Amino acid sequence: MKCHTRKLLKASLITPWMVVPISALFSLYYLCTWIGKPLPDPAVTLIWPNPFKPWESVMLYSLYGVPTAYAALLLIGIPCYLAARKMNMLSLKTALCAALLASIPAAFVYGGADHFWKQFAFLILFGIPIACVFAWFMKDGETKDGE
Repeated sequence: MKCHTRKLLKASLITPWMVVPISALFSLYYLCTWIGKPLPDPAVTLIWPNPFKPWESVMLYSLYGVPTAYAALLLIGIPCYLAARKMNMLSLKTALCAALLASIPAAFVYGGADHFWKQFAFLILFGIPIACVFAWFMKDGETKDGE
């Protein structure tokens, strides 16, 4: 197996798992914004995600996010990478463009037409780090291969 193929396989298997630490950071941020504020009465208002149970949101976002990241990477990310590589345009900008392209179908699936923009903005927070880590893996592979 060529070194580039091993790098591509390694990047494809590892990068979607970036959803888990990103979800943890999001949950911690959400918790910090609620500190000092009283929670509304649960009988009147349902709060999701509950800021004082960050593990729930990490588990839920990971449950949906990791498979979504794999699907977006296989259907959109890797073809974008291969096209950028063929045109010799591998850069952080192309990775960001791939993240934007991959977030569009996921936003339609999870947000529908009514909540597309809110869901798209939320998914970009996950897509950009994943695309950057994937680009870092593959950029590292390009320099070591000498291809």
